[in-house]
Amino acid sequence: MRVNRRELGTLGESFVGQYLERCLGWRVIEKNWRTRFGELDLIAENEDELVAVEVKTRTSPIDGDPIYALRPAQIPKLVAALTAYAARADRWSVFALDVVGITWKDGVVVGFRHERLYPQ
Repeated sequence: MRVNRRELGTLGESFVGQYLERCLGWRVIEKNWRTRFGELDLIAENEDELVAVEVKTRTSPIDGDPIYALRPAQIPKLVAALTAYAARADRWSVFALDVVGITWKDGVVVGFRHERLYPQ
């Protein structure tokens, strides 16, 4: 199955959205939310916190762990975007930033990793 970069990203985000809802019991409330600080791939809530989830998807394990595609300089921008989102609805006092890396090979997930980036 050959997909372009945008389709691959959409596939990864869809897969992660289902993982968050079905496996973790979270509720995805926004997808691809844009702000002047950047875009948040997924915004979800669990029992007591708001979580922005950055999704990194790759097609080959040879390229390394997709999580490392998130540059350290991007993290403060994503936290700023999440803070802006949380401020819109004075509902969450706790929020977090996670990253999920997925590796697809021939239409099958062969690598998956979920980590908390903020707060550490």
